[in-house]
Amino acid sequence: MAVTIPWDAGLSRTGQIKGDAATWGPGAAGFDKDRALFLKLGAAEVLDAFERTTVFKGKTRERNIRGGKSVAFPITGKMGARYHEPGKAILGDGNMPSDLNERVINLDGLMIADVAIDNLDELMTYFDVRSIYTTELGRALAYEYDKRVARMIFAAAANATEPLAKDGTASPKGPADNRGRIGATITLGADYTGAGATRQAKGDALVNAIFDARIAMEKKDVPMEGTVAVFGPDDYYAITQSSRAINTDFNGGGGSNGTIAEGRTLRVAGIPIMMSNHVTQPAYTLVAGDYNADYAQDLSKCHGLIFNRDAVGVLSLLSPSLQATSGDWNISHQATLLVARQALGMGILRAESAVRVVTA
Repeated sequence: MAVTIPWDAGLSRTGQIKGDAATWGPGAAGFDKDRALFLKLGAAEVLDAFERTTVFKGKTRERNIRGGKSVAFPITGKMGARYHEPGKAILGDGNMPSDLNERVINLDGLMIADVAIDNLDELMTYFDVRSIYTTELGRALAYEYDKRVARMIFAAAANATEPLAKDGTASPKGPADNRGRIGATITLGADYTGAGATRQAKGDALVNAIFDARIAMEKKDVPMEGTVAVFGPDDYYAITQSSRAINTDFNGGGGSNGTIAEGRTLRVAGIPIMMSNHVTQPAYTLVAGDYNADYAQDLSKCHGLIFNRDAVGVLSLLSPSLQATSGDWNISHQATLLVARQALGMGILRAESAVRVVTA
């Protein structure tokens, strides 16, 4: 008995979206729909590399927008209380004149990280070159994000301009004191910079600096919730080797705050301690695309940044994403262009929420 064999196989094409197949034929139109989902691997890796690499992400005040070029954050002052004199009318003038201001964060230019891969080179390469490149593109965005946030926190700590006018004497009825809404700088002394300073001595000096930072922030009513301290690798491990950061006499038994064996310290003065390679940076000069002049900072002598999430605002119009060329571009260049991009803006919100630890 003859067996009928079908000529065509009913393939399950894993690259199609909802089974939307390409029309078989020459050129890109014969492949694009069948390969539409294959690009998701690259996009996911961009996001993954960004989230794993960045340290400052999620530790500032972030706001996503769908349109517009800037966001204004209002600033209000404290109000004062007073006794009411019997028989006197209450006219609402106890905290006059009113004291308001605002911080405006503007979007910078579109930030990109791009690479073009020659089609023939990709075919001859024995490893998945596209996966490596998409990971590195995401990492590049993460590095730039962290460096810019670090510079903005440094600028906030250096900000000595009061955002409000009231100082306790502007009204005869005595409004609350609104002074002190400026950043703070802690300069490390000879116990850190001295030629004979050991790593343990440097760690002790940094622990003292963290306590000084907390005191400075507490005096300005900065909440400790959402406050973190970020140091470079040298200083982070110096803190771990200090005589107090993980000493059980100060921190209780069990090594709950970290151990030498693990090489970590969780908290000092109730503030989480983290590490980043971008705390210390060379002087940065503004380039085309920078909107905020506060990016231009010199962090070459910066050793630590202690800040609350309200110190800096990050405005996001376009989250990290990947674009890949197809069609005419691939045909005319015989290559694939990969572009990772994000649209951000950053600015100082509450300078009193930032402290920088530096050497002279």
